[in-house]
Amino acid sequence: MVGGTTALAALLILALFSVVPGDAIDALPNGPEVRAQLEAQWGIHGGEIGYSLTVSPGAPVGELCAAALTTSLTLLFPALFVTLAAGFAAAALLPPGAAAWRRGLHLLGNAVSSAPTVILALTTVLVINSGTWALMERGLIDRPAWFALPAEPGAIRAVVAIVVLAVGSARLSQVSARARQLLDELDRASFIEAVRSRGQGTLGTRLHHLLVPTARLASEQVPSCFAGLIVVERAFNIPGAGTLFWQACAGRDWPVAVGVALGAALLTAAARMAAETIAVVVDPRERELAA
Repeated sequence: MVGGTTALAALLILALFSVVPGDAIDALPNGPEVRAQLEAQWGIHGGEIGYSLTVSPGAPVGELCAAALTTSLTLLFPALFVTLAAGFAAAALLPPGAAAWRRGLHLLGNAVSSAPTVILALTTVLVINSGTWALMERGLIDRPAWFALPAEPGAIRAVVAIVVLAVGSARLSQVSARARQLLDELDRASFIEAVRSRGQGTLGTRLHHLLVPTARLASEQVPSCFAGLIVVERAFNIPGAGTLFWQACAGRDWPVAVGVALGAALLTAAARMAAETIAVVVDPRERELAA
């Protein structure tokens, strides 16, 4: 399954780039002057695929992709955690029949989450910059070291990017709905009733039985988070895999584009495998099915 998915991703990217009109070298500003050299050195017309053609001519694809994916993972993992934590918190604090103001707050959060990631990212940057500039004009604050987004790197830029990635394109509302479903199923479970009947607390039992579905839920969010990285990294000027993939596509650098796509596919498959491994280790029923 994992090998088939990865192979399919590679073949799809290669097929798409094979029908793109033009040549990668045409994307270089000084293409005509270096065409012969690049064609001979890197095999522009179908030879060596291990080197970048236009994004960073001559650089090994593996090194470019490894550095970019490492940067992206510093956004992706925290974003997954924020999505899961906020989703389960909303599900637990806003059960059916909650107070009207709490339900209204929940609906507002869902509305914000439903915005496309690109709109949410650009709007967030505009609001933060405009608000900070207004405070500076009134002399209420000095110019912050991170101002203005996204030009200045730092913790503020990273935190805002993580929140946008966690919330955008309905990720938070989807996780919250799934979390509510899982909690409702636990409330109706016979083993929870048995624990209650003995006068014991149910928190430990609930956490144990939520571990496997939560791990699977997290692995299901990885592909959409990778897609969101393309927008978030571009909007916040972060040099990760999303930015590299965008540059590779714009510059027809198909070796780099394939490398990023394969890296994303492998990490997605690894997340799924990790979730299934947790299931086998934690749940005896899963071990019986896997045997």
